[in-house]
Amino acid sequence: MIPSVLEKLIKESTHDGNVNLKEITEFFNIKIELDRQMTDLCRIYISDEDKNPVIKLSPNNDRKTKFTLVAIAIAEFILTPSRLEGEGISYDMFFLKEIYHQRYSYRMMLATRLAVPEDIINQMDQPDFDMVGYVAESDYQPQFINCCVKDSSALFLLSNFSELPANAR
Repeated sequence: MIPSVLEKLIKESTHDGNVNLKEITEFFNIKIELDRQMTDLCRIYISDEDKNPVIKLSPNNDRKTKFTLVAIAIAEFILTPSRLEGEGISYDMFFLKEIYHQRYSYRMMLATRLAVPEDIINQMDQPDFDMVGYVAESDYQPQFINCCVKDSSALFLLSNFSELPANAR
């Protein structure tokens, strides 16, 4: 099977066992900004000015929360760009507390693949894989890493992206 554009992007953005989210955001022309006025943890929307996606983060978020929310927001943009028009989508602390229950949703399956290389996901259920060490060294929240599922549905999702949104390069 020929890899999709999204699979190629993830593979090309993977270095030393990590997916570089900055490369993914650059590919999609996604701006990331901090907003001190935010009451939510994160918001993604389409800018009225240049029609590119913008992810606004609360500066009060720790590093792992920021990375986690960016991965989820990018997945949302890829899967449902029309939901980002107008006010866009906001994520609050209640959303983050419930992400494990959403692990089989397309959004979470894609978000985890944007954050964790497929070969690492495939190793996670092996008895000799140091999950505690991986989670400790990861840029993502533990509950997000625990959302990684070795599932053919996630691979099906990735392999069926032959096109990406119009405002992607």
